[in-house]
Amino acid sequence: MRFNLTVVFLLIIQLISSQEKKAEFKVQLNNKGKVEFKSDFNSFEHKFDFFYEDENYIVKDSCRGEFGGTVEFRNKKTDKVYVSKATCPSSLIKIDGKYYLTTSLAHMSGFSGIYEIVEPTKLTELKEDDTEKDKFFKKKSDSGLKELYRNIGGTILVSFPYKDKLYFITSDRDGTYLTERKESELIKIKKLLDFKVYTYETGIKITDDNHYVNNFQIGYGKEIGFFDIKDNVININLYK
Repeated sequence: MRFNLTVVFLLIIQLISSQEKKAEFKVQLNNKGKVEFKSDFNSFEHKFDFFYEDENYIVKDSCRGEFGGTVEFRNKKTDKVYVSKATCPSSLIKIDGKYYLTTSLAHMSGFSGIYEIVEPTKLTELKEDDTEKDKFFKKKSDSGLKELYRNIGGTILVSFPYKDKLYFITSDRDGTYLTERKESELIKIKKLLDFKVYTYETGIKITDDNHYVNNFQIGYGKEIGFFDIKDNVININLYK
């Protein structure tokens, strides 16, 4: 009996926590005409000249679709380059000194992953005298890359930080959701759309004033739109 009461109590606590989390995020749905999409989306500019940059590294990305991709860290002081495989880099966000890499690919049913990089120098180093064969195999390495989450059957459209924690907008056959990671799973917090959306953009826009932006399509492009997230406010802009 005591065991059953404990289980019920824990379930109630989880339910309350989930409801509080839902209320913490504000979702705004905006419907517009397609002619407005380009100017609206282009009003957001990625703040980096490259995929990512901070005081220590310039980070570049590459994507060859289902054939893979890479992320490369160039140390600003030593000019050394460190590389890892990544299919395909979507965003790199630094929290508490650690880098969190999100990958996503809208191929077939979709692929996505989340990885932690504690120290970029632990990745595989590319050297000037490497042969093309050396470079090819080094770019297939995952040394120094810690896998936190990996999924086949859905995509991650946006990763964004809020209160020093990462959240994700994901989409699968059941719809589009705000999610958070718990251990090796993404837990759904709130349903954003009743349908699946997808994007062929491999990188999201991160602006100077900390908007996290990525576009999407519905079906075969009959409807388009983009997510614009800042802090705990999620704007979903739909264009018909």
